[in-house]
Amino acid sequence: MTLLKDLIQHQQLNTSQIEQFTTTLLSDSTELAEKLALLTAFTMKGATADELYDLSRAMIRTMYPEQPHLTDSICVCGTGGDGSNSFNISTTVAFVVAAAGAKVVKHGNKSVTSQSGSVDILQALDVPITQVTDVSQQVASTNLAFLNATNTYPIMRHLQPVRQQLPVPTVFNLLGPIINPFALDYQVMGVYDKTKMQDIAETLYKLGRQRALVVHGANGMDEATLSGDNVIVEVNQDTGIRTYTLNANEVGLRYAEDTELVGGTPEENKEITLGILKGKDMSCRRDVVLLNAGLALYAAKRVETIEAGVTLARQTIDEGHAYEQYEKNRSVAV
Repeated sequence: MTLLKDLIQHQQLNTSQIEQFTTTLLSDSTELAEKLALLTAFTMKGATADELYDLSRAMIRTMYPEQPHLTDSICVCGTGGDGSNSFNISTTVAFVVAAAGAKVVKHGNKSVTSQSGSVDILQALDVPITQVTDVSQQVASTNLAFLNATNTYPIMRHLQPVRQQLPVPTVFNLLGPIINPFALDYQVMGVYDKTKMQDIAETLYKLGRQRALVVHGANGMDEATLSGDNVIVEVNQDTGIRTYTLNANEVGLRYAEDTELVGGTPEENKEITLGILKGKDMSCRRDVVLLNAGLALYAAKRVETIEAGVTLARQTIDEGHAYEQYEKNRSVAV
């Protein structure tokens, strides 16, 4: 196979070859051994920025030939894979950011590398998943819709057997947060692998994000954290792409070790999330939510600076709006 040969020789694939690569991996008629060989070779070669963009577009088109656009929408999620076992930070952040006025379309999944993924804690919280066809109405009503990647991209089931046979992350670990069913205006994407940040930023830029933040947390987390300097690659359609660092103490938040952010089962994480949303948990777990919510509110252009975003997030929780947002989403009829 020419495609496999090119990958083994570390040749960059063009757009047409990426289409072939995607079709082959997602086909029922392709033997598992062939899929495994292709994905292994691609993983060993590593994806370039152009390949990541072409693969993102190819994956989106498998389900959404005409991708819907929701004006001013944002997704806040990460690649996972950091091994931190933190509580569900981005899911908690989604409630705060929506309560502060942003339109959130959060793409999530069941747990892969931790005890509790986004879908797992939502089940514990009794918050329904939104179908793609209902997202516009849901966001108009509540500012917040949660999507399950298993529902939005059912075609990905064809990849599960081959991904399970590979002991290392593949390019598809990066694609999950990128291929939101909606053409977003804004995004915050956490990445555990610092070497992938620039390629992801270039992909988000080409996909048309008006502003996006690609975040690599201190000590390798796929969220901004409190334990040191977080690396941020900011995408802006007007000014391009720039890289900088942000320490939590620069925006008035306390230092804390990543181990203090560890979560547990979906039920345990539910209690953590509700404690934060109710304004009862004043620990570093609240601070890390404030930090990431501040980033998201800045990305969504609700505020002019990240520090102002942290302030708005704090007010949103303290005034009871974050918990009201949770109650609003919980009461939505399925």
